[in-house]
Amino acid sequence: MLKRLSSFVLAVFLAGTASTVAAKAADLQQIISAGKVRIGVPVDVPPFGSVDAENKPVGLDVDMANKIAEALGVTLELQQITGANRIPYLATDRLDIVIAAMGATPERALQIAFTSPYAALSIGVFGPDSIAVSSPADLTDQTIAVAKGTTQDLELTKAAPNAKIMRFDDDATAAAAFTSGQAQLLATADVVAKDMMDKDAKLQLKPKFILQFSPCYIGIQQGNPELLRWLDTFIHIGLLDGSLSALSEKWIGTPLPANFPSI
Repeated sequence: MLKRLSSFVLAVFLAGTASTVAAKAADLQQIISAGKVRIGVPVDVPPFGSVDAENKPVGLDVDMANKIAEALGVTLELQQITGANRIPYLATDRLDIVIAAMGATPERALQIAFTSPYAALSIGVFGPDSIAVSSPADLTDQTIAVAKGTTQDLELTKAAPNAKIMRFDDDATAAAAFTSGQAQLLATADVVAKDMMDKDAKLQLKPKFILQFSPCYIGIQQGNPELLRWLDTFIHIGLLDGSLSALSEKWIGTPLPANFPSI
């Protein structure tokens, strides 16, 4: 009787344990055998993901998803995700891969696995080609507009403490100071500079120098070493042949740096 009871308790325990284990996402060979890869991308984070006039998803992350599916030789099953559900969707096997302008943190790395970075947001100093500035040391009498208290303000002040920095209450006011001619340069994010040029073809906001990079990583479920290794190889080749830098220029407006990091 006691033996049968022990067996029953053990069976219940094992069943309960199994129910708490996250569903296992497909590894590389399973994806290839299935003939499709499920990739989550955002459609509310331009230029990484948005919808065009025909309501089709477009953006850097969408391009990455298409390139990965093409390189794998499988059909792409694209799914819309948000910042809140991108990690849960991996953990519950609704996705194989997440490409969502996601930064890597030690806390997130406890839940999912990260590839090497494939893109980066950056903050820096931007202006016309006519201004010959390529580093903080080149700043002389040029006035730089910046939103006070922002990361770009703090980093610019640190890099060029003697520069002529004109501080404004917010990014929009700083941008207006540049467009009106009050400042010759603008310290901002690369995506903001590109958006301003897209809206006004007369504006020149070319990167003069970068103050800080924020790399973006692809996420997959933990325990899929073959897929992780393949994605790292895919990214590595993309860095070597310039295709990832070309994607960055297309969607963000700045190329990837020569010393782009990896993990």
